[in-house]
Amino acid sequence: MFKGVKSYRHLSAIGILLVGVSMLSGCSFSNITFSQVPNAVSDGSMTLLWGPEIKQQALAMIDTSTKFVHLTMYELGDRTILRALRQAQQRGVKVKVVVDATEPHTTSVAIPYFQRYHIAYRLLKIAGGISHIKSLVTEQGTQLRAMLGGMNFGEYSWQNHDASVYFSHASTGFEGLFQEDYARAGGMEDPVLRFSMPLLYDDQIEPAMLFAIAHARSSIAMEAFAFTSHTLIQALENAVSRGVHVTVILDPHEPYNRYTAKRLRQNGISVRYYTPYDGEYLHAKVICIDGGRYIFVGSANFSYHGFHVNHEGDVELVSNPAFGSVIDQDVQNQWNRGQSVANSSYGE
Repeated sequence: MFKGVKSYRHLSAIGILLVGVSMLSGCSFSNITFSQVPNAVSDGSMTLLWGPEIKQQALAMIDTSTKFVHLTMYELGDRTILRALRQAQQRGVKVKVVVDATEPHTTSVAIPYFQRYHIAYRLLKIAGGISHIKSLVTEQGTQLRAMLGGMNFGEYSWQNHDASVYFSHASTGFEGLFQEDYARAGGMEDPVLRFSMPLLYDDQIEPAMLFAIAHARSSIAMEAFAFTSHTLIQALENAVSRGVHVTVILDPHEPYNRYTAKRLRQNGISVRYYTPYDGEYLHAKVICIDGGRYIFVGSANFSYHGFHVNHEGDVELVSNPAFGSVIDQDVQNQWNRGQSVANSSYGE
């Protein structure tokens, strides 16, 4: 468990939806701690959230929904989230869920719960991979709200160092993607639609990242759970050769990161392993270019499977220095407390 408690100053950044969420959901956040994650930051209708803040926002979205709750999730086992879904359905809100067909916590905890309380769900099978998207879409009155990022909704997911983006005025693409996934999980062969930015998914993600990296002018900051993509590594090496400063923080638990760490270091890229506060994972998949000129937050690991096999969802944000400042500062913080690749106990 994380140590220390951050004050509820986050509520003003996250917005009015969080007011009274503990009362609505029937739970308390007094045991959830925040001291090792950045503060939430808002820019217009968007809020960048980290760690336990994501659970707060998810519950607020579910508890204040008036028409529907549509959830697409890889790992789903948090019982507070499940209870909120059931309570929403009892209020007359239409609840539908799409989950990966293979994730063990989802199949052992969430699916029996849905069956018990007659909550509509479908299993999405991905050939050779997984349905890895973490997306929540709700409607309050006539307003569409959405949250998408890297955070699973498992029992212990909120302890990981991870990020998601909340949209208080979401584009219809988030709901369109859910409807497409729900249809696919039901066996329908619907045509694959293309949705406008900021939403990216599947084969859209890698080209967008490569384009942004190729146009980096001064800095690239990254946090990565799994990073093995040779094309992305090469793109970073090319950026360094142009004089761009690149900083990469890698999760130490992933053995495949060791080859990447060694190669990055040998090619002049600043790279360190994340140092856990208390055993948690660096689960974020975040890229910030030129202080927020381009930002990527999402579910796709920087790997062949993440870019070409799994079903993934990211958001690409452009010209957002508020988010960029927070990401850059967090990467610097994790760099300062991180482990040297050359001297790490994890090895190269």
